[in-house]
Amino acid sequence: MSAEKKALKRFLFIYIFSTVLIIGIGEWFYYKLAKEEIIQKEKFVLKNQINEFLNKNPFLMRQLRFNSFEVPKNMKILVYVDNKLIFSNSPILDLKETYLEVKGWRKIKIVATKKFPQKKLNEILKKLSIFNFFFLIFLLIISYFLGKVFLAPLKKVIKNLEDFIRDATHEMNTPLSIILTNIELLDEESKPIKRIKNAAFRFNKIFEDLKYIRLHHQRKKEIKKINLKKILNERITLFNNIIENKELLLDIKADEIFLKIDKEDLIRLFDNLLSNAFKYAPKNSAVKITLDKKSFCITNEGEIKNINKLTHKFYRENESEGGFGLGLYIVKTIADEYSFKLKIENKNKKVNICLYFV
Repeated sequence: MSAEKKALKRFLFIYIFSTVLIIGIGEWFYYKLAKEEIIQKEKFVLKNQINEFLNKNPFLMRQLRFNSFEVPKNMKILVYVDNKLIFSNSPILDLKETYLEVKGWRKIKIVATKKFPQKKLNEILKKLSIFNFFFLIFLLIISYFLGKVFLAPLKKVIKNLEDFIRDATHEMNTPLSIILTNIELLDEESKPIKRIKNAAFRFNKIFEDLKYIRLHHQRKKEIKKINLKKILNERITLFNNIIENKELLLDIKADEIFLKIDKEDLIRLFDNLLSNAFKYAPKNSAVKITLDKKSFCITNEGEIKNINKLTHKFYRENESEGGFGLGLYIVKTIADEYSFKLKIENKNKKVNICLYFV
């Protein structure tokens, strides 16, 4: 269900973000146009006021005696003659300009201004805010139902997959237990027997990974102090067949470390990290394993194509190697549960994976 919820959240985020962005751009243009319209109307009114003022004083322009006339209270003007200021009733102007020129005589420029009607603009902003509030509620409701409709097929596929994993692990449990129990009774170390043991171990690992994906949330964990070095050595011996077949050279440096952790979780960590390194290491190459109080690191030769996808569920770097692509996903899941830090690096054709405990 987590995959379905993630897909739904991504869909809703993209849908809501894109819709809000488009509406926001539209509202921004509407706001700019509305503001410009207010300015143009005020400029028109201002120009009419200037003309009315001048018409009432027909000799004003020729006599240039503005000081003896009363300028309208809501108007502030500057008067220039031949670019020289001759009158002003406001030292600071922050509004628009209107130009008048007397033909056949000296050039006169009148710069007039009045306070911008912010109240009108505030009304527009208020209406836009109310619209945005109700639009956002409507958008959330619609996007939620759309998400449910579009993701219904995905929900069905995920449910079928979970049912398959549940049924498969249940059916494999008994025959696998019989195989593992009886194979230990075979003392012969011939190549066929080794191959059978190796195949059985690999089959068991896949089974345990699938079981972990399906049941780890339901399993009651027993947190206690565990000797990491002892468990590590035990798990490494289980990979002897693949180590011998690929003729890998192990360089192991492990300190006696104790950590409070569930034993099954620790086994899943070690098994998946070791399996991943041994599986992808080239034949006749070296694998370095270090364990100290701060970290567990494993290094092998190789190159990673998509390092950011390695911990994704069902992602496989090399399809020919088999498996379900669950190993590092399980490692990351357990690491997050215990607040461990998982770091993956690929430098100089070497893959280094470290699990930091602190």
